[in-house]
Amino acid sequence: MISNVLSQLLGHLHRLLKPMDEICLTCGKIGSCNQELQGICHACYRQIPWINRPRCLRCGRGIGCPDCTRLGVNDRSFVLNRSAVTYDAQMREWLAQYKYRGNERYAPLLVEMMLRAFTMFHREANVRMGDHRLRNAHSVPWSIHAVTSVPVSQERLRERGFNQAEVLAKGLAASIKTPYVPLLERNRHTDKQSFKSRMDRLKDMEGVFGALQHAPEVLTSISKRGAANTGSPEEILPIIGPLRILLVDDIYTTGSTINACARVLRGYESFLEMPIEIYSLTWARS
Repeated sequence: MISNVLSQLLGHLHRLLKPMDEICLTCGKIGSCNQELQGICHACYRQIPWINRPRCLRCGRGIGCPDCTRLGVNDRSFVLNRSAVTYDAQMREWLAQYKYRGNERYAPLLVEMMLRAFTMFHREANVRMGDHRLRNAHSVPWSIHAVTSVPVSQERLRERGFNQAEVLAKGLAASIKTPYVPLLERNRHTDKQSFKSRMDRLKDMEGVFGALQHAPEVLTSISKRGAANTGSPEEILPIIGPLRILLVDDIYTTGSTINACARVLRGYESFLEMPIEIYSLTWARS
């Protein structure tokens, strides 16, 4: 009798402790979800084409990159780009669900994936600065001072109802405890870039972006406030050295959009009397 009661209690306890089955966000199958990325099953997680070791250290591509070996690449206005994943057929479907079909449940997933990429990028940047810090005892760890996003046109905003890059940027900024600041606006609407050649994309980006009216004031405030996330709250000092801005977008193709935005922001270097470094983080690299 006692053994039967004990067996029943153990059975109830096992059912309580057993992970609850969930519906996978991306494939719709019922089962236990993985612990790395909440909301997707183990099978879908294994299919993610993470870019763990970029082959091109400039644009972050996981394979050889002809764009970054072209003449004039050193004239780019941004330092480098890093991306979470390679833009394959599976990732294209995920982005389409979020960006074009308005499935907002994908937003936390994509933000979490970008946070993983940023963590790796932050570690990489600090390793690169290691020798410099050994030479300079007063130097501080590498950090981002503000996060901003690539703007969309009013036409695209009305069409989708949201700016996908802004949502990702705000989510990432909150995760890394760094201020999100809108700095850019789109001066004119452009057709979808995915159907254009590389040369057409480059030409299409000329004069597309501009700075918001409050951008100089915001940049000045950031430069004086410093990076609170690099030290104790009592030691928030003005930035010494370059002002580092993280520019967020959903996908990096040729880099023309990122470069056009970075060029606008770097136009304020003389106004601030300090260099501005633009780093790009995108969810995918095509």
